[in-house]
This record gives sequence, C-alpha cells and structure tokens, in this order.
Amino acid sequence: MPSPVPPTQDAPRLAAPPALDPNADPLRVGLPKQRGYGQWIVSRMCDVRTVLTDPTTTVDMLTPKAMARFMSQQGVTLEQTMEIVRIVARAHRVPNDAERRDAIAITRLFQGTLQDLDMASALGAIASAEGRTVDVMADILRPMLGAWRATAVAIDPELGQRVEDGLLAMMIAVEQHAPNDFAPIEPLAVAVMQDLTLLAKTRGKAHEMPVTHWISPAFLALLPIAYTSVAMLAHLAETPELQETLRARPELRPGYIREVERLMNSVRYGIRQIGATGLNLGDAWLPPRSLVVLDFSAANRDPALWQEPDTCLLDRPRQPTATFSLGPLACVGGQASRQFLSLLLDAVMQRVRVSLPQPGAEPDRLVTQWSITRGYRLCRLCLSTR
Repeated sequence: MPSPVPPTQDAPRLAAPPALDPNADPLRVGLPKQRGYGQWIVSRMCDVRTVLTDPTTTVDMLTPKAMARFMSQQGVTLEQTMEIVRIVARAHRVPNDAERRDAIAITRLFQGTLQDLDMASALGAIASAEGRTVDVMADILRPMLGAWRATAVAIDPELGQRVEDGLLAMMIAVEQHAPNDFAPIEPLAVAVMQDLTLLAKTRGKAHEMPVTHWISPAFLALLPIAYTSVAMLAHLAETPELQETLRARPELRPGYIREVERLMNSVRYGIRQIGATGLNLGDAWLPPRSLVVLDFSAANRDPALWQEPDTCLLDRPRQPTATFSLGPLACVGGQASRQFLSLLLDAVMQRVRVSLPQPGAEPDRLVTQWSITRGYRLCRLCLSTR
C-alpha cells in the first residue's frame, strides 16, 4: 500500500485548492491526484465507485463547519446563509435519514405527474415554419420544468421559480466570496428563506414534510435536468443526420438517451468526505477525513469501460454511469431524469427540427456558473415545425 499521507485535521485550512471549472477543466481519466491540503480528485470509474460505495464515506461536513468556525471567530452572524449551506452541503448525509426519505417521496410525486406535461404542444407553439431562434433554456426548459414542479408539489410556479433562482444565486455567491466577505450573501439567503416560508404555508401534496427538505429534490435537482436537456438539444442541432436517424428509427432513441446520460451529464463534480480510517484505492491511500472531488464526467469516459469513449454510439451495451452517483448516497432522481429526457426527445422528434442559428452580435451560448455543474445557462437554437 502506498505510504500514508498525514491525516486531514478536523478543522481544515481555509486556503482553498485551485478553483474547479467544470466547463473548462480538461476531461482526463487517470490516477488519483492530490489537489491541495487534505483534498484529492479521482477520475477513474473504479476509484469513483470505491469512494461512493464505501460505507464510511459521507458528504462534505468539514467545509460548513470551517465556515461557521471562521465566522464565529470574526464575530459575524449569518444565520440564514449558514442554514441553507448546511442543508445543501449535507443533503442525504446518511442513507436512510428523514431528509432522504422525503426526497424519495417528492421524487415520486414528480414521476407521477410527468405524463401530464404536454411537451409536444409547448414545442409546437414556439417553433415556426420558417424557423424561430429562441433561448431553449429560458423559452422551453425553465417554463416546462417549472410547470412540472408546480403540478408535482402543488405550488405556485412563479414562487417555485423564484426559490430555485434564489438558491442558485446564493450558492454561486458563496463560491465567489471569501468567508470574511459573506455579508452581501445574507440578504439573498433571507429572501430564499422568506419564500420557503411562503411555500410552507401554501404547499399541497408534501405538506407533512419540512419545507427545507424540498431544497434538493424540488429545486436544485431540476437544474441538472435542465442543463442536460439543453445539451441534448444542442447536440441534435449540431448533428442533423443523427437527428433525422432518430426521427426515422424510434427504436434507437433509448440508446441515444443512455449516451446523453453518459456524455452530457451536467453535474461534473461531487465532493465526499473519507471516513475515520482512510480508504485504499490501490494506487493511492486517501487519508482519514480527507475531501475527495469525484469527476463524474471523466469517469463516464473511462476507456477501461467504453471503447471510443468520446463518441456517441447508439448501440453500446448497457453500462452503469457515474452521472447520478453510486452507492447508498446516490441521487434519488436518476429515473425521473431519464424519463424526462426520453419524453422531451420524443416530443422533439414529433413536432420540431432543431438547428444552429445564424451567427449574431450576441453570444449564442453562455456556460453555467456553479462550480459543480457544466453546460449552458443560455443556448440559442433555431426551431422549425416539421
């Protein structure tokens, strides 16, 4: 076994490793690497699986603790900010806690109402015979997902969208500010908590659950679905021959959805904390309580599992991906996401053709800003009726 590295202390240094950029960081599959004090990054599927399935692995509990300690030492009180950060950072901390059980229940509500979405009509209403250029995120995915959420958990769609936007803005702001400069973030957190309080008074089907248990499954979990859906539409626009093949041969669509899941996953990075005894990966030993960055997008291109890993091949044998994580803390919404993508693909094939727009003065695409997600927050494509 490799020589052990001195264990990470319970109070890590606040000097951060190099910032993650999921849209620009190279997609490399290789040996585990140390990327800073007490932090590693793994990219091979075997290593990702070992970390995620180890029963002592947890989500990152050190960072929120260090942030709270730093602010306490500075005499700063940011109660609402820290409450939301703890909820997001410790989501599904153990396999069967109350929050995870509620997340599963909320996800089932989403799945139960998915067939109520009339995606084909929504696409047909936006497209035109001569072709219409739209931002598919703002004009298609956000309204579609917002309507899905409103139906699934019986809330006002505008209020639901405001909560989602507020949570995302707050998490991005947390990453952009040092702990000694969190004061501007507190108003964002206060606004989110006020909106969550409104939901607590008006919510319907999940009324027995704490509204904070909605944060991951009903709000933040819809962001990756949106980004992956946009990536799929962009890919179809870039590959018109593939688009026509999928339109003519519906039996190939499940294979395409599997490749969308593998190649266009939008949650690139996950962070886990190693248990008290460390973890042996064969080529490296991860010290006790160290933080591990899991590169899901690289693992999905591991040549040990996929031939021509960067190529979209519709006839690949089924193979589990890292897209929805693995093990007891895995994402509970994987099946709902696949179903949404499948229905969206069928609706596109039925009603519209997607193509690249004519170049204009404004950028056609803007990438995501949160350090764990990749994809486009703005993507202009041309939609024409069939």
